[in-house]
Amino acid sequence: MRVENNDRCFACGKKNPFGLQVSPDMEPDGTQVKIECTPASHFQGWANVIHGGILSTLLDEAITHVGIASFEGPAVTAQLEVRFKNPAVAGDKLIVTANRVKMNARLIEAEAHIDSENGTRIAEGRGKVIRVSGVF
Repeated sequence: MRVENNDRCFACGKKNPFGLQVSPDMEPDGTQVKIECTPASHFQGWANVIHGGILSTLLDEAITHVGIASFEGPAVTAQLEVRFKNPAVAGDKLIVTANRVKMNARLIEAEAHIDSENGTRIAEGRGKVIRVSGVF
């Protein structure tokens, strides 16, 4: 698979006016990624509750950026498992943290979690990311 970054990613693309426009903070060696995000009400499912797909997207983005930093180039999600713990309220700041668990030449395994600013665990995830070719 070959990919190209046109800066329109739903999660991190700055040219996507409908996306989350997050800025992942990556450790240079790829061992950890942090994202802070305050999803607005237009990302809700039920009234004032952020949609689970958005929370899954945040976990996916953090885990994928562990792969990007670890491989020093493009990577995509091969598998994602999510467990929701508590609702996230629209307008509340969320902190997403992903940590590399295992790495080989082509595959990264990582764990991630989302916490509210007050420390409530919102969701947890685990995923696998593969190296791909392309322009990053």
